[in-house]
Amino acid sequence: MNPIASLHRIQWIDACIRQGRYPGIPAILDRFEISRRQALRDIEYMRDSLGAPIAYCPKRRGYYYTDDSFAVPGQLITADQRELLSCLATNYEVLAQNDTRATEAYTALAELLQRLSGKAAPSMKLHHIPGDGVVPFRAILRPESAVMMPHRAIPSTLRRFYRGRTELQTDIFEFYDSYEFIPALLASGVSYTIEHPKWLKSRLLQFIERLHNLNSG
Repeated sequence: MNPIASLHRIQWIDACIRQGRYPGIPAILDRFEISRRQALRDIEYMRDSLGAPIAYCPKRRGYYYTDDSFAVPGQLITADQRELLSCLATNYEVLAQNDTRATEAYTALAELLQRLSGKAAPSMKLHHIPGDGVVPFRAILRPESAVMMPHRAIPSTLRRFYRGRTELQTDIFEFYDSYEFIPALLASGVSYTIEHPKWLKSRLLQFIERLHNLNSG
């Protein structure tokens, strides 16, 4: 599949929906001379991969958005950049939860970055739901100041993940999504050594590398 051609079709569908034209499969076929299967794949891609709130209206025989806040990502945004935008959105979501003075501004930034990433908008209600049967990941982190400051405070961005401190002065955190925990860790301003699990260290390094690559151009 040609990604540029596919993006062109998706942008056309998006424009038609925003103009209130309710584009249907026949209109897409007439416009681009593609197969019905390919047209349906474009609609599925918008819904399942881009998080588009797209729905079919039987009366108008075409598609529309149930939420106008959705934005199709630009052609020059790569998959890695979309993932990084989503991570940055989570970072601002964390800040919104911990800095009441700027909650509105941080929430707006989080929603904007998430829309640019092409993923579903962040939900503030998805964190740590008691009794949902989901087992959280546990991380053991050693702060750089553990020896010098045994009674140190936990950074505000990490407080909701904090579960206690061991006799060896390592901190215990629990989280359900590493793409929430990593931005909170980076925003904490504290240098930590990840002692467990090893995969979290790898994911942190990947996140930092993507951030570096995005800003080195």
